[in-house]
Amino acid sequence: MTLPDPERLEAWRSFRVAHAAVDKMLTLALQEDHDLQLPWFEVLDALVFSDEGSLRFNELAERVMTHPSSLSRQLDKLEKRKLVAREKSVLDDGRAIVVTLTPRGHDAWKQASLTYYRIVRHAFTNTLTETDVVALHRVFSKVLEAE
Repeated sequence: MTLPDPERLEAWRSFRVAHAAVDKMLTLALQEDHDLQLPWFEVLDALVFSDEGSLRFNELAERVMTHPSSLSRQLDKLEKRKLVAREKSVLDDGRAIVVTLTPRGHDAWKQASLTYYRIVRHAFTNTLTETDVVALHRVFSKVLEAE
């Protein structure tokens, strides 16, 4: 096995540490300020930015990059809080599940998004130049193409 060259390996490690640090900041703030777990916020966020506040279950799992069984457990907890609702799709044979953001879920997202995006700005976006943004888009596109 050949390791990546030291410069690229260090870039990879820096990315992982930076990602973990921002995740930790988001996790703590969302939990303390809004009693929301980060994966729950990501579900609400995906639904807010969907076309009609709802997504098919499999599409939601893909957007939040989680395994369907993990998403199902998250949705159980979000449903208990009345932040989302699961319904059978009426657009096909009824086997597909559609996850919909409730008004209460939208309100929870609205409050939590202030905290979430404040941290993202502070820890990430405020420090980037236009050149950095272009470079990151290029780099992350290459990573996603390797998938």
